[in-house]
Amino acid sequence: MRCEYIGPFVDSTIKVLDKTIQCDISKGNISLVNADEIAGDIAVIVKVKNDSEGSIILSMENGTALRISKAMTGEASEFVTLVELDSICELANMISGNATSVLNDMGYDFKVFPPLVIERENILKKTNGLEIFQVPLFTEYGEISVNVALRTN
Repeated sequence: MRCEYIGPFVDSTIKVLDKTIQCDISKGNISLVNADEIAGDIAVIVKVKNDSEGSIILSMENGTALRISKAMTGEASEFVTLVELDSICELANMISGNATSVLNDMGYDFKVFPPLVIERENILKKTNGLEIFQVPLFTEYGEISVNVALRTN
C-alpha cells in the first residue's frame, strides 16, 4: 500500500466529524494491525477499487455510535438500531467521498462503493490478508478507528 493513501482518509474523517458532530478530535498514532485487532462493536466498510483495491473500515463501540448518531440526528436511543447504523454509514459515505476526491485530484483513480455494516467476524474475510493501517481518533463521543486496508494494483 502506498503511504499517501492513508492521510486523505484520516484527514477526511477528522474534517467530516468536525463538521457533523462539532467536537474536539485528537489523532492517535498509526499502527499496523491484523484484522482480528480491529476494535469496536460496529464496523462500517467501504470498498475501494481501481488504482488500489481493498477497504476502508470505520470501527467503534456501540456507545460511540449511539452518541454520534444522537449528535447528528437529535434523536436518542438506548440501542443501536437501523437509524443509528444509517447515520454511521452516512458518515462513512461522506468520509470516503471526500478522501477519494483528494486522491483523484492527486492523479490517482479511485472508485468507492456504498458503505456496509459488517460483523466483526466478517472483517477478516473482507480484508483477506491485506495490511491494515489503523489510526485511532479520540472524541468526546468516544474512539473511532480509521482502518485502511488497500492493495496497490
